[in-house]
Amino acid sequence: MAAWQRLQTTVILLLVLSFCLYLPSLFHDLFTDDHIYLAYTNRFLRESNWSELYQFLLRPANPLEFLPLRDFTYWLDFRLYGDEPLGFHVTNLVWYAASGLASFWLNRELILLCQPAWATRATVLSLCGALLFVVHPAHVEVVDWIASRKDLVAGTLGLLSAAVLVHAMRRHWPSRALLLSALLLGLACFGKAAAMADVLFVTVLIGLGWAGSSDVSRSRKLSTLLLYWTLVALAFMIHFKVGESSGIRIENHPGLFAVLERASLILTALIGILLFPYPLRFYYDVYQFGEWHWLVTVSAALILFVSLRVLSQRRSLWALGVVLTLSPLAIYLQLVPFTTWSLASERFVFVPVAGLSLVLIDLLGRMNSPKKIAWLVLLIVLPSAALVWSRVADWGDSPALLNREYKLQPAFHNAVRDRIVFTLLPEKRYEEATVLAQKVPRSYAAEALLSLIGLEQVYRRMSETNSATVSDESETVRQEFCNSVAGLKVTIRNGYEHIPNEHDVSFNNILRTLDRQMKFRYADAKNICARGSAVSE
Repeated sequence: MAAWQRLQTTVILLLVLSFCLYLPSLFHDLFTDDHIYLAYTNRFLRESNWSELYQFLLRPANPLEFLPLRDFTYWLDFRLYGDEPLGFHVTNLVWYAASGLASFWLNRELILLCQPAWATRATVLSLCGALLFVVHPAHVEVVDWIASRKDLVAGTLGLLSAAVLVHAMRRHWPSRALLLSALLLGLACFGKAAAMADVLFVTVLIGLGWAGSSDVSRSRKLSTLLLYWTLVALAFMIHFKVGESSGIRIENHPGLFAVLERASLILTALIGILLFPYPLRFYYDVYQFGEWHWLVTVSAALILFVSLRVLSQRRSLWALGVVLTLSPLAIYLQLVPFTTWSLASERFVFVPVAGLSLVLIDLLGRMNSPKKIAWLVLLIVLPSAALVWSRVADWGDSPALLNREYKLQPAFHNAVRDRIVFTLLPEKRYEEATVLAQKVPRSYAAEALLSLIGLEQVYRRMSETNSATVSDESETVRQEFCNSVAGLKVTIRNGYEHIPNEHDVSFNNILRTLDRQMKFRYADAKNICARGSAVSE
């Protein structure tokens, strides 16, 4: 017993030290979307008071997503910290600590449900799982990026929902606990829409406890399941409608095989991030894989099928871990395209890491040797901690991070886009930007980037030649600027016409980035061109 106690103390110490690896993120600056559509230029989040909070429920607080819970956390941060990035990073760390606690609780409840013989070791094994969850290198992006708050919020609430459900299942399905679990899942769906996929794991949990709870009425079990699915269906309809109006959901029908191939490529990339998180990247080009991605997808499907077959016969931790690992990935497969900045990303595996840790808990529990468990945990934790420390340092310098991403994938269009928009154009390196834009493999995307480069040059020249009085030179440049703005709008519109048949819908992100530049960088274009027309008249 003393050996188990020493193991528990060691794991707690490692857990605290692993969390401390993220402390440097408190002093990091903002990164890309932190500045733009989420918080720092959002007047509603910055200026609204308590009496206006109901507005969160009536419309999206940012141009793209209806996530009132996530946006409320931003609003609260502004009330507490003002414009200080430190406070926003503190909140991210608090949510990450909460996610670690939620994973611990879920681990413990599942051990008591599936392996009651391990009850005396449930706490230490659950701590091992929480440690493996916290120290996974792919979590750095979620913790360090303020714009990824939605993953923290939704992931934490989703894990808590599952933990409350399992706790209720072990105690004769009390109504209050079941309602609380469903409410947490519903809230998670408005922390991030991807949390809707959590209902798949919840369904498996309810199915697992169905036969083992003969003292609970069938109607209660069925009504519980229907409650979860009703809430998720409602959330889906809301997100679907918002997606149609905001442009997040796009029309895309390149053919059944192309859609399945894209899903297979995305799944392969996400499994790679989950199991082999090195080197970590901000962008992942899923189309770099060879035909072997089908082997990964078929293997994952077979493992999932076997897991479900096992769960139909008995309660199994590893099988539940497989379901929790794979089921949250389903929503990211772009079967109904809700486009993101990348088809695969580290933040997409935030919840699946909890499933992976559950599989490892099953392995550790079967070892039944504190010494062997300690060595295996150290074997996993030490290299993971080194990767976390290195990755946190990468996030400390935003320009350097983008430059690193471009060097890792100089031919990937998302990296090229950000190289042009955030590095070359601000530094007036127009010739280099033009050469890069011409290498983008889709002509419509290349033309749009070239239009942006031309517009930026004219905009800079107009800013330099502007004066209090109207001269022939300034009027000529102003007219050239207005023509360039119109030209960029045309190329963006032409680009969107290609998206319905586009296999790689992440090219849509180039067009969205240019739309965003029009809205923020050249926000005064309408007034400039209208003023010039009035003067000429």
